[in-house]
Amino acid sequence: MREENQARRREALLEELRRAAGRPLSLRELMQRAKLHPGERTDAKRTLRELAQEGLLLRDGKRYALAGAKPKGDGAPRPGGPSALATPGQRVRRPGRGGEVLGTLKKHRDGFGFVARLDRKGDDVFVPPDEAAKALDGDLVRLEIVPARGGRTAGRVVEVVERRRRLLVGTYHARGARSFVVPADEQLDAVVPVPETSAAKDGEVVKVALDPDAARLQGTVVEAIGRPGEPRVEVLKVAYARGFADVFPEAVQDAAVETPDHVRSEDWRGRRDLTGLPLVTIDGEDARDFDDAVHVERLAASKKGKPLYRLVVAIADVAHYVRPGEPLDAEAARRGTSVYFPMQVLPMLPERLSNGICSLNPEVDRLCMVADLVVDGRGETKSAEVYEGVMRSAARCTYTEVAKVLEGERVPGRERFREHFEVMAELQEKLTAMRRRRGALDFDLPEAKIVLDAEGGVATIEKRPRNRAHRIVEEFMLAANEAVARWFGTRELPTIYRVHGTPDEEKLQAFLALAATHGFDVPEIPAEPQALNRLLESLRGHSQQRALNQLLLRAMMQAVYTPENIGHYGLAAEHYLHFTSPIRRYPDLVVHRLLKEEWAHRQGRSTRRTPEPALEEIAVLSSERERAAMEAEREIASFYAALFMKDKVGETFEGVVSSVVEFGIFVELKRWFVEGLVRAEDLRGAFELDPVQHALVDRVTGRAFRVGDPVSVDVVNASPARRRIELRLAGEAAAAERAGGEGERRPHRLLDRGPRRAGERVQKPGERRGTGHAERGGRGAGKQGGKGAKRGEHGPRPHGPKRAKGGRRRGR
Repeated sequence: MREENQARRREALLEELRRAAGRPLSLRELMQRAKLHPGERTDAKRTLRELAQEGLLLRDGKRYALAGAKPKGDGAPRPGGPSALATPGQRVRRPGRGGEVLGTLKKHRDGFGFVARLDRKGDDVFVPPDEAAKALDGDLVRLEIVPARGGRTAGRVVEVVERRRRLLVGTYHARGARSFVVPADEQLDAVVPVPETSAAKDGEVVKVALDPDAARLQGTVVEAIGRPGEPRVEVLKVAYARGFADVFPEAVQDAAVETPDHVRSEDWRGRRDLTGLPLVTIDGEDARDFDDAVHVERLAASKKGKPLYRLVVAIADVAHYVRPGEPLDAEAARRGTSVYFPMQVLPMLPERLSNGICSLNPEVDRLCMVADLVVDGRGETKSAEVYEGVMRSAARCTYTEVAKVLEGERVPGRERFREHFEVMAELQEKLTAMRRRRGALDFDLPEAKIVLDAEGGVATIEKRPRNRAHRIVEEFMLAANEAVARWFGTRELPTIYRVHGTPDEEKLQAFLALAATHGFDVPEIPAEPQALNRLLESLRGHSQQRALNQLLLRAMMQAVYTPENIGHYGLAAEHYLHFTSPIRRYPDLVVHRLLKEEWAHRQGRSTRRTPEPALEEIAVLSSERERAAMEAEREIASFYAALFMKDKVGETFEGVVSSVVEFGIFVELKRWFVEGLVRAEDLRGAFELDPVQHALVDRVTGRAFRVGDPVSVDVVNASPARRRIELRLAGEAAAAERAGGEGERRPHRLLDRGPRRAGERVQKPGERRGTGHAERGGRGAGKQGGKGAKRGEHGPRPHGPKRAKGGRRRGR
């Protein structure tokens, strides 16, 4: 059957290329013309690649044409053009054009580096020391791929497209007439010259604003921020290294101050008045910016007597205040996303906007973009309107309040909304059931929450609460995102989609083989989402549910932004994008802007439309910024986890094997949701990795450790600086001593593998290089607590802050 499908697909693509008569077509155009399902995108790309290798077609960037055919002049625009993200006088060229690569440089302390491709279409590119010296660690660079020794290739730096790092953290030293800062980041120069300052004393850790025009690192001390190793210092060091910042440039701050702090009379023009509708915001207790409000009401039943609901999702109209080409927009594009750490947020927009005029605060007028849906009793959207409005939030509610009301408790000030909340819960059940029928994947995995004390230390690490209210808002955001994506798709208008490809077949097969060994009925490859969801349902309550779920998540592709709609596998959605969080995600802001451009065009108003090539650049860079934010959040979560476990060295905890690698087993502690490594050299025996069984096996005795196995472990060491927790099986050290001492340890098998990349950590099996994060299906549609982020859209980060503030996850 599979061979028949491949043959059908191959012939369908060739036929459409013949009909195009030499005109290059994109993958999306080819799939639409050949009437291929979005789920076949990976197979279609593979088929096109094979056809190109056979010489039957030619590839021009992301377009394909039949070899030997002469293109007809159809006047179609060709890709190219200035980037919407470029600063004045600067041009970001399209990645991959003419053998060039656009990516982020990661430098090693020995001088060489690697560039992680933004398009993720290939391995990282090695950059020799003489070329790496042309840029700074973290810079966005354009490379030319050139021959290197031994028949290999390397990157030659053609252009530093953008200097990502604007600040650094280091220790200030004053030596007479000479003053300098020693960076905390080992990938940077040994010393950075700075003018003498009274803002810090010798030996203090400082924040340095770098000179963007200097060929080498130099800057000015901004302020003293603490002592080495303090949590705030570590957070800023990690954030700065990935191009994020806790301060805004002066031009951006000035623009924020000039932004009105209230809705003016002229802002009402052309908008619907929703101020009489009891819209409410539902967020976490610590949320400060509110970018979505919801309302549900029952409508008259359909002609067939089936129930109907009106769902109104109002989203802050950030695009009204953040205009293209202006400082606020340039900075938002540069950051791409807000970054969330325990007790600290690095916002995409200045607080005057994110917590002020762009926040749907209660009892004040606010501009909004609205998705107004009619949903039937089966959870299917029957109709949807998208329009501009003015609203007035009736209340700022929390997840806890709404959940308590739904559980029958009386909550002061919320009784007047009881009926509204009950209708919301009713609709949520129908939306959830619809997605389950459709095959949306639902990974029910607990998440860790790091709780800090007043001094900035870790008070505890606990399971993040998740209640009925989280699910309600999550489903409503998903419905709005999907409705707006369908609005663009049915009109064939350009936009930025949030897409999720089919799983990696090799990893998926490994997961299914392991699940089968546990007695589960598993589907055949290629597995449809419905079949995988049935398998997930059967895992519920099983002792190895969490471990097996994580293995499946590792088989999932990572959700990304792209103008090419291939559907969303994890959500089983043909159309999906991000619309609901423009305060904290740049692609959402761009989607709002594209809606406004289309409406203006239809009304005959003159307006500049965002060119399609610019959308591709925005999508690629937004995906990269999202990955950078996830890496930063995960690293700081690991720092806090190790900090928390420092005073628990010597204690014994129950855990479960979360993954196995050649050099040991990773164990997640049940009580604290943190993970540490038991090294193979600390296990008695000659253990080898069995990748099929996901086990570390002693071939002599048959003793084995498999993913999901319960174990007792002692905490041996916890190093916040190295972001590492070292464990040992309980009783293993005593047993070794009884056997005559540990003796000489076996060498670590992975130590003799050549130089490691800057910042590289040991990679777990199935983990994606460069990100290692687990969104797979996506990074929540909003704040912590699941706003717009269905569980089927993420992958595991057991001890990383998977969510943004307030409980809402990244992704989808």
